[in-house]
Amino acid sequence: MTDERRTAWVLTRRDNLFILTEQSTVRKVFDMDKKNRQFTIVKRGKKVVLGELLKVDMSPEALLEDLDIREGQRLLLLPSGSGVAG
Repeated sequence: MTDERRTAWVLTRRDNLFILTEQSTVRKVFDMDKKNRQFTIVKRGKKVVLGELLKVDMSPEALLEDLDIREGQRLLLLPSGSGVAG
């Protein structure tokens, strides 16, 4: 048994903001609304909606590889423990 924390990188979008966040997969529930692809994290009864789910991967580099950020768009990087349902 290993006590290594398992994390995944999640890329979501809210309007012109791309959110790249590292999420621990321990003691969390992940949900997605299939109509609008809104990605939600539930932890200890608290619910955080990140935005439209674009991609999930184990490395941030893989997520950013195909991302084409244009003028007027922003990227927000939230490492694990940053306070977003974390």
